[in-house]
Amino acid sequence: MEAVAFDYESKQWGKSDVYPRPWYLQGLKLRYCLDDLSRTHGLCIDLGCGGGNMARAIKRERPDLRVCGVDLSRAAIEQARRDPRGVQFMGTTGDSLPFPAATADAIVIFDVLEHVEDPAAMLAEVARILKPGGLFHIALPLEGQPWTIYNLLRRRGWDAKRRHSGHIQAFDANAFRTMAGETGLRVQRVRWSFHPLFALVDVLYYRWLDLRGPVSGSVEDTLARRKGLMARALTVLKGVVASAGWYESRLLKWVPGACGHFTCIRR
Repeated sequence: MEAVAFDYESKQWGKSDVYPRPWYLQGLKLRYCLDDLSRTHGLCIDLGCGGGNMARAIKRERPDLRVCGVDLSRAAIEQARRDPRGVQFMGTTGDSLPFPAATADAIVIFDVLEHVEDPAAMLAEVARILKPGGLFHIALPLEGQPWTIYNLLRRRGWDAKRRHSGHIQAFDANAFRTMAGETGLRVQRVRWSFHPLFALVDVLYYRWLDLRGPVSGSVEDTLARRKGLMARALTVLKGVVASAGWYESRLLKWVPGACGHFTCIRR
């Protein structure tokens, strides 16, 4: 769980609010997570919470849960603590998580494992903290998944995700399933997103970043800070693109795509 060669203190994601609705870029990830959490009670940990928007959204939708957000970025945790909304936010050094064994009823991870130098060690920590039978939900980019545009481009040397977003792992679903199983996390089901249309838009966005230069946050975080007619127009465009990705993924949710939403149980 050591930090990679990427500046997570200056580049932060996850400040702006998210709802389980089609016009939010993270909306489908939140929807699938809430579906998995529907029968869970007790402590839910959002591991790698960033600015805290998904942890706050879980607490808003499930006020009965005790929600804790954890991140190794000091700047992200400071940002999240400014508006906690009932969520406890904690920092970590990255060596181990600040929880005793078998204390969490659920752990959720959104777009984190691809940033980690030793993902097996991180999954082992998840298994250590979860109670037997506890829920592990992870939304994981699968840039090594066969027959996806990411895998094709990566084989041709494309590395924009590494440069702009700090992705140092390229998973496929089978590799994750094996790694999770070896740490005691059994995959029960997988739903998919980032099918061809939305994946192509994502690649074009990273191509635009190559031309424009780096940005310090997510699309929604950036638009939330801007005012004026152009910002409103771009917000509408973002909503249209996000909705297209939502409905494409809902239609093809059993067809492997470039993001896996894994429902796992601690054995």
